[in-house]
Amino acid sequence: MNIKIIILILLLVLIFIFFYVKQESEQNIITKNKLLNHLKNDIYCRVGVSKVNGVGVIAIKDIPKGTKPFTTLSKEKDKIIILSKDDVKDINPDVRKILTDFFGLEKRDDYHVLASGPNNLNISFYMNHSDKPNMDMIADNKNYYYSFITNREIKKGEELFINYNKYY
Repeated sequence: MNIKIIILILLLVLIFIFFYVKQESEQNIITKNKLLNHLKNDIYCRVGVSKVNGVGVIAIKDIPKGTKPFTTLSKEKDKIIILSKDDVKDINPDVRKILTDFFGLEKRDDYHVLASGPNNLNISFYMNHSDKPNMDMIADNKNYYYSFITNREIKKGEELFINYNKYY
C-alpha cells in the first residue's frame, strides 16, 4: 500500500476518534448536568425507619402540595406486566412472596409487576398505609402505571402515606 494512503486512512481514523470522543464528552456533560439538577430539585425523600411499620418513606426536606416526589430521569415510565397465579406457580416461593408483598394479590387475582422486575423497585413501593394519606395516586391507564402526588404540604421528617384501599 502506498504510504500516502496509509497516512490518509490514519488521519481519517484520528478525525473520527476526535469527533466521537468530543460528542461522548458533550453527552456526558449534558447527562451529568441533568443528574445534578435532578439531585438538587427532585429528590425529596428516602427509605427510613417508620413509626408505623418497620420501614417507610421519609421526607428529607419539605415537600410542597402538588409535588410528584418520585420523579426519575428515565424518559419512559416502567411498563407493568400482569401475571396470573398460574404464571408464577413454578417460581421460588420466596420470590412469589416478593411479588405478593409489592405487586398485589391481596384484593385481586393477579400480580401487576414492573416489566424490569422487582430488583428495580423505586422507593414509592415502601410507602405505608394510612386512612388519611398525604399522597394521592394518579393512574396512567395507557401504561398501567401509577405515579404519586402530594395532597398537602409534607414537612421534613414526616412519613409519606398512601391509602392501600384506593390502590387495589
